[in-house]
Amino acid sequence: MLLNGLTCRVRCNRVDVRKTALLFGHMATTVKPYGHFYWRDITMNMHALLGTEIPENQPMALLDLIQTGLPTKSLTAFKTATGLTDTDLAAVLNLSSRTFTRLRSNLRNKQVQRLPADLTDRLVSIAAIYQQADEVFGEHATALAWLNEPQFALAQRRPRDLLSSDFGRRQTRALLRRIEHGQLA
Repeated sequence: MLLNGLTCRVRCNRVDVRKTALLFGHMATTVKPYGHFYWRDITMNMHALLGTEIPENQPMALLDLIQTGLPTKSLTAFKTATGLTDTDLAAVLNLSSRTFTRLRSNLRNKQVQRLPADLTDRLVSIAAIYQQADEVFGEHATALAWLNEPQFALAQRRPRDLLSSDFGRRQTRALLRRIEHGQLA
């Protein structure tokens, strides 16, 4: 069992389901009957990646959230969930190291309560790709490993390195869709 927002299975009886739901309440969960036991699949979702509630199936609410900006804790939550260093996170967000350092110091000093709209847009888009990779590969550790290794279909580039541009994000999403549908990647 992993409490880090990773995919895992928890075997529990009917009485323990409620206790388990409280433990994993911040993650997307489904309960599946398995004989007289329940198997609970836990997968990282946008809430766990960004540390804030992201409206699902409500595109206008998501657009409003992007325009107002995510809370500053989202940047730290994303960094923790993905295991990226400050340098890697700055590169993925397409920020210079100096701009990222200034942003981090403003966050520490609580001078900024929300991230700028353009940064929020990039962060939500990148988090969606991490979520898609989690869904395709079934577990967070495998998804992170795939995102950090060179891929033949991306001309031996790491998918993580392509996330800094919109075109690179589209290529990564397309490759994940091909893998999901069993096409040669």
